[in-house]
Amino acid sequence: MKGRTGADKKRESETEKQGLPHVIGNIIGIVFIAVLLPIMCVNMTLIIKSYVYPDRVPAVFGVSPLIVQSGSMSPAIQVDDLIFVREVDHAKLKVDDVVAFQPAGVVTVVTHRITEVYDEQGALMFRTKGDWNNTGDVDPIHHNQVVGQYFYRIPKLGRLAMFLQQPVGMVIFVVVPLALFLLYDLLRRFLYNRKHKDENDADKEELERLRALAASLEQGGGALPEAEAEAAPAAPVFVPAPDIAAPAAPVYPPVEGEEDL
Repeated sequence: MKGRTGADKKRESETEKQGLPHVIGNIIGIVFIAVLLPIMCVNMTLIIKSYVYPDRVPAVFGVSPLIVQSGSMSPAIQVDDLIFVREVDHAKLKVDDVVAFQPAGVVTVVTHRITEVYDEQGALMFRTKGDWNNTGDVDPIHHNQVVGQYFYRIPKLGRLAMFLQQPVGMVIFVVVPLALFLLYDLLRRFLYNRKHKDENDADKEELERLRALAASLEQGGGALPEAEAEAAPAAPVFVPAPDIAAPAAPVYPPVEGEEDL
């Protein structure tokens, strides 16, 4: 059975101490990357699509994020909310659905509630109205103008989302944190490998010293070198216990009337 040296025990102890922080750091890094990378990819996709197709609302997997800039749908949807609309079959839209659409000749997207659905010369048409508005929208909406149906919102996240779509915002909130984490991870790995390299070098030196000692013992007929002899522990000396004489037999006085045997 092989024994463990003091260096092995020390290394195991240090590994146990570093195990928990190492695991926590990895978990934080994975979560960090899992959150920031999708944000960066979505922003880049939206920015590229907005430049390539300036007349369309950019979408990712059929979902378009929109930033509310007016209170026409209050209180259901507030200013600076980040809302999401998804592609929908126009034939399934009905009264009271909230849809995002682009009015004719306007780049801005409007999100209002459907108040009427009708057919006009074979084309599906919608009339809409904002919840906060007193009157409905003047122009009806052709089904081709519908961007998607509203299904979710994140309150007051619109400003941050708008800032993230700008180059400065993306650099500050996405690129810089990712770069710092990657730099930290590289530095941590470098220090870890350097430390273990030093430990391995020390183990190799110890092994070479033991090999040299074994070779010198073989060549010198078993005699230790002077330096090793001084460092080697002295052999225990056993001193025999002194001889202890057996006690003399007790002498009892004779009893009257008894004959001497």
